[in-house]
Parts: sequence; structure tokens; C-alpha cells
Amino acid sequence: MTGHKPRKGTTAQTTDTPFAGLSIQGESAARRAATIWATDSEAADYTRSQPDGVVACRERGRHQYPATRGSITEGPPFVDITPEGFYVREIPCDSCRHVNEDGTPGLPRVIRREVWDVKHKRGVITGQPQLVSAKPQVVDPDYLNPKGQGRIKPRQVRQAVVGEALAGQGIKDLRQRIIRERDERNRLITEAYERQQATQAADAERAKLAAVPDAG
Repeated sequence: MTGHKPRKGTTAQTTDTPFAGLSIQGESAARRAATIWATDSEAADYTRSQPDGVVACRERGRHQYPATRGSITEGPPFVDITPEGFYVREIPCDSCRHVNEDGTPGLPRVIRREVWDVKHKRGVITGQPQLVSAKPQVVDPDYLNPKGQGRIKPRQVRQAVVGEALAGQGIKDLRQRIIRERDERNRLITEAYERQQATQAADAERAKLAAVPDAG
């Protein structure tokens, strides 16, 4: 049997993996990164499967919660008490929550869980309550990327949405349409500015004439 054997103390490297040629530390870092973040293909599959509200939150990288004043209804503003005696508020994200068949807001996918310290003395609440922590909490697993896939970056969501809009189009037709619509848009803008300038000039001329005193 012939062939080159690695020297003692070395390891033969293969070229059939994406980590070939990396040092042990480099391969370890690359594997961690590959596990932490989803691939572009995985992000595209996720984006196509989700409604607009979820995609919007993913693209922004943050959720949209109602203002505190608007989210406090009649009755206690808290929904729970921790074993330590802190008070809990749960505010659903209005963007990514489910929508009922009749169009009304449905169950939330993500909430903001706020923990409050309410001071009291002799049974009476004193001073302003203090916000101890406020963290988003996923309550519907449907919001998450499938198990085994990494986290999705907002940039990947934008790429997936634009890619879906461009799917199947010819590049020549796309370029021609962009140029045609750009030229038409610029023409309309130029005409609008010209009308505005003509109106301003006419108004200035009338104001000038009005300022001249009558000869009589």
C-alpha cells in the first residue's frame, strides 16, 4: 500500500468539510458561529412561512408594544406576583400576535414581561413603583425558528423578502422597468417643482404690486 502518511504528531486534513484548513481554534469558532446563526436558506424558508406581522418584527429586530397608559385597563395593572413579592405586567406585541378570523387581535406570540417593585407602608402604597426588569418572552413556539436552526438576523429577513419579490423575474425586464419608472417619477417631480416656483413667483409679484401706494 502506497501513499503519503502524516507525520507523527500531526493530523491529516480533509477537504470535504467547510472547516478544512482551519486551526483547531478556528474550526471551533466556525462551528459555534454555524450553530448560533441560521443560514440564508433557513431564514428564507422561515420568512416565507410567517405572516406579515411576524416578518415585520423580525426585520426590525424589536417588537411593538402598546404605550403603558393605553395598555392599562380597569382593574389591577398587574397579572401576577413573584415569590419575592414583585408585581408582574405582561404586555403583548401588537405586531406579531395572532389575528382572529374576524380581524380582532388574537393570542400573542411574544410578550414583554415587566417586573415591578411596589413600595408600601402600613398597607398603603407609597411613592412611585419602580420598574425592576422588562424582557421579551416568547409564548408561542411558532415565532421561533425550527429547532436545530440558528438565530435569524434582520438583514437575512430583508434579503428573503426582496428575494421573494424578485423570484422568477428576468434581469433585463427588471432593469427596463426600473429605468422607465425612474424617468417618469423624475419628470413628475420636475413638473411639480416648476409649478411651485411659478406659483411662488406670481404670489411675490402680486405682493409687490399691492405694496405700491395708489397715485391718487
